[in-house]
Amino acid sequence: MNFKLIILRIYFKFISLFSTRSAASAAFKLFQKVRIKAIREREKEFFEKARHFIVPSGGEDLFCYEFSPENNNLVFLLHGWESNPGSLSKIAYSLSENNFRVISFDLPGHRGYKSNYTNLYECREAFKSVIKHINPKTSFNVVAHSFGSAVTTYTFSKEKYSINKMIFLTSPNSILDIFIEFKKLIKLSDTSFSLLLNTAQKVLNKEIKDLNIDEEIKSISFSKLLLIHDQHDKVIPFENSKSIAQKNPTKTKLIKHQNIGHYKMLWNDDVVKNVLKFLK
Repeated sequence: MNFKLIILRIYFKFISLFSTRSAASAAFKLFQKVRIKAIREREKEFFEKARHFIVPSGGEDLFCYEFSPENNNLVFLLHGWESNPGSLSKIAYSLSENNFRVISFDLPGHRGYKSNYTNLYECREAFKSVIKHINPKTSFNVVAHSFGSAVTTYTFSKEKYSINKMIFLTSPNSILDIFIEFKKLIKLSDTSFSLLLNTAQKVLNKEIKDLNIDEEIKSISFSKLLLIHDQHDKVIPFENSKSIAQKNPTKTKLIKHQNIGHYKMLWNDDVVKNVLKFLK
């Protein structure tokens, strides 16, 4: 077992003995912490080629990137947790070369920002700020990976945008399940976990148990959703996307892949072709 994890478990067990509220507060802060990872070599070109611009937001100004501004078909790209826009560079290039205008940005708390803490609410507000800045005049598309799929759903379920197509390159479903896995990981007590959920609910302004992607999607106005997921994904189980597709059969298509991984899928030729074909 990871030594740091052992220390964390001892820490939360110890402070829970004195204050379950303090344990809950510390756990929620840890839950929001982003590990800033180095940009991979194959991602660096994205930042060299893209047009950089800044969008003011409620927190820190947002770092944004654009390809092919002359094109009319707009696509927003949202990266995953502890990732960066360069992770979607192969998809960005493909779309740019096929008459799409591509906009991406660093999610709050990630690469380049002063803070390395964020949550679903902050990321939603950031996405809203970017959309407002771009000010689309017609329906637009979204391609999101992993946590970015949750951000997309949470954003659009609360706001009325004119959305054409969405693509989720893996997606979580039950937000409560994510919290439960976190509880198990650090062995947080039931009392502290209940307090943690209360804090999260105040931030998100919704009961965590009711925050499910397969239900939230029903309140979004869009034409079609494509879900792409590796059947053996070790980060987010395939069953998440399967549930979303089953609950929303008329507008949703699910493509199941084998052995393309959770991150490596973003560089897979078949996945890139799936994305382009669906949007065209």
